Amino acid sequence: MVAKKNSKKETSKKFQTKASSDVKSTISGAKQYFKSTEKKIKKINLNGFLVDAWDMLFHPVRYFTSIKSDGNYEDAILKVLIYGLITAGIKILFNFASITLVGAIFSVILMPIYAILLTFAFAGVMLFFSYLSKGEMNFETAVKAVSSCIFMYPFAYVAYQIAFSYWILFFFSLMIDLYIVFLIYTATTYCLKGEQGVAKVIFSIFTIFVIVYHFSQSGVGYVIQKNPNVGLKYHFHKMQKQMPVVDIK
Repeated sequence: MVAKKNSKKETSKKFQTKASSDVKSTISGAKQYFKSTEKKIKKINLNGFLVDAWDMLFHPVRYFTSIKSDGNYEDAILKVLIYGLITAGIKILFNFASITLVGAIFSVILMPIYAILLTFAFAGVMLFFSYLSKGEMNFETAVKAVSSCIFMYPFAYVAYQIAFSYWILFFFSLMIDLYIVFLIYTATTYCLKGEQGVAKVIFSIFTIFVIVYHFSQSGVGYVIQKNPNVGLKYHFHKMQKQMPVVDIK
């Protein structure tokens, strides 16, 4: 009996020691990760972001050709988070008179998360197009390419907010969406080595779809949600015009 009790005590001590060791290891790993992230944040060069955005606008082929697969996702995700925070800041500025403290906090939290979700979603779309174009299926390269395209997120938000009529909002929406299609095409052919001939056919069809969708009835709702204040005014004004005039005598 004594031997069994001693055996149980030893087993319990070993379990506690192992658990304690695992917790310490986890805490140590978390500290190292946050220290590494903190160092990267301190090293952020805003000029580098501006250069990247400039290249994406005017030299996308050169930029996408320079993207390499090295197993490092952190810089790409960090870039997306910063673009999300910039967009949140822009949203707060545009709605400064009406936004609440809770709304501002939610914007700061949710918009970077939304930017990350957009990145992974578009990376999946890009891989799908790469598969159709007989290109590479490298998820890391796709994420890095799309993370650079997310500079359009704050840019698009500003464009939609300054639109003072539905048709200007419509124009901005169509042009931005078409440019995003162009960026995905360029990334698919130069990052993931898709066949240009096949990619041109696929993206030409996709471009026509984007244009037709904008002019469709469903496209009206799609455009309106980008700036409800402007879009809904146009929508209600259009509905009033379509309503029959009743002559009461």
